[in-house]
Amino acid sequence: MQKSLTGIIADRYRQQSFDTLTSKDDLKPADIRRLCLDVGIALIVSVLLQKVIFIAMVMLLRSLVGAGLDTGSTLFTVLNYTFSNISTYVPKLLAFGVLYKKYRPLKRLDTQYENKSYYPLIFIPAMFAFAMWGSNITTCINYILQLLFGVGGIENVMDAIAPSSFSAGIVTLIFTAFIAPIFEEVIYRHLLLRSLKPIGDTPAIILSALIFGLAHGNFDQFAYAFLSGIIFGLMAVRYDTIIPGMVLHLINNFFVTVITYQDRLTGIGGLWDGLVNAAAALGNTIVNVSYYAAPFIAVLLAFCGAAKLTPVGGEHKHRKLIAIFSPVFIIALVVMLLQF
Repeated sequence: MQKSLTGIIADRYRQQSFDTLTSKDDLKPADIRRLCLDVGIALIVSVLLQKVIFIAMVMLLRSLVGAGLDTGSTLFTVLNYTFSNISTYVPKLLAFGVLYKKYRPLKRLDTQYENKSYYPLIFIPAMFAFAMWGSNITTCINYILQLLFGVGGIENVMDAIAPSSFSAGIVTLIFTAFIAPIFEEVIYRHLLLRSLKPIGDTPAIILSALIFGLAHGNFDQFAYAFLSGIIFGLMAVRYDTIIPGMVLHLINNFFVTVITYQDRLTGIGGLWDGLVNAAAALGNTIVNVSYYAAPFIAVLLAFCGAAKLTPVGGEHKHRKLIAIFSPVFIIALVVMLLQF
């Protein structure tokens, strides 16, 4: 009985040889099921590694403070961000890197899309519009919580990590506006999205965006990151490169950081303050325009062809979509949600 059960489970997760495939339509439900199992394992491993590395980084930082490092110094802020980024990004680079290496041979089967020259004029405002929708969703949830419980249950993360000085503000700007987008695009739109593409471009974009949102580890940024991740993923799939999305991600994080911490990034006078204030004004203008343009951009995306992707094909299409919900994959998503 045990051998029979083991054999049944093995058959459900047994993949074909990738070398024999001539089209993604030839993939079977078992191939998809195994891929999502591998993604789930990678997610769980990355979470565990992140916990271990985080504890090690905290102990190292505490030892430096015990040795005389001033917690209010710029050096402390730099080390704090550096150690935080190491614990956040290194586990995912390792886990998703292994996943990417396994499924990279299927890249040759990808659909090569033809893109219109005006698509960037849609993608750019779409990213800001989707981000605004995410922020508004969070605001609505907070409002509902206030009505039901009398207090807002979702903490504003940007306020919680606000820099305490001008120098700390510059460090925050560097890490959040430049370093984070680069690592996040490599991890979520290159390694992870690339690995998920055999399940279909649309499901891959949605799932990678969902994982991207969950990886932020808080409700405040989840909807914002999820909806933005859909646009970044759409760009990565259509252009077959993460560079356009990375540039847009950099621009987005730059404006968000400057708007949020404008008072911490100014005060020295001269040209610098003028540039920061101008960037904040431009960012606020983009936010306001995106707020009102969001519905029109969504309709435009739906009908201009930019969001039209090759559907899952071949035999057993519905079984392939159902196969995405591998138990281990679902457990991994729940584990990520519990970190909130």
